[in-house]
This record gives sequence, structure tokens and C-alpha cells, in this order.
Amino acid sequence: MEDKTPIAAIGEENTITLFNAIGIKTYLLTNPADVARTIITLEQNGCKIIYLSEDLYIALPEIVEKYQSMAFPILIPIPIKKTSKEIGKKKIRANVEKAIGIDIL
Repeated sequence: MEDKTPIAAIGEENTITLFNAIGIKTYLLTNPADVARTIITLEQNGCKIIYLSEDLYIALPEIVEKYQSMAFPILIPIPIKKTSKEIGKKKIRANVEKAIGIDIL
């Protein structure tokens, strides 16, 4: 993983490989420890955006918190399964509220 990847996607299901179709480097991982190491390596190699399946995003609260205060990489949860936990929607809502000072919904 020594190549410079500006955008990556990490998930535990084969559906994550669909990101390859639009030129995003993908990592099919299930173990949260492996995911954490991959995120750290991607960050060290200059990755700016990392998409994570919702389940992995939830399983890595320390990593999410660590990168929340940093400009890069941006960790974005994505729903992979049919039943979404709406983590991404909640994160966007919180960011909008933080940016403008009020909850618009």
C-alpha cells in the first residue's frame, strides 16, 4: 500500500469493490484492527477521503474521533446493507449544525 491514493473505500462486503468502477481504490476488510491499520497507512500516504461501511465506522470510534479534528483524511460512512443505520445522515446534519449554528430540520 505504498501508492498515493487520494480517495479510498473500505468495507466488509463485496459491494465495496463497485467503487473500483469509478476509480476509487478499495480494500475488502472485515477485521476492525486491519481497518484501523489501513486507515493510518492511507493517511500517512496522503489519502484525503476514506469511505467506510457503516458497520466498520461504528466499530472504530477511536479512529473516527482521532480524525474528526483533523482536516484529512475525511472519514465518510456509507450504507452498504439494505438496512442503514443513518450514521452518514446524522454526521452531515451535525456538521451543518456546527457550521451554521442551528439545526435546519
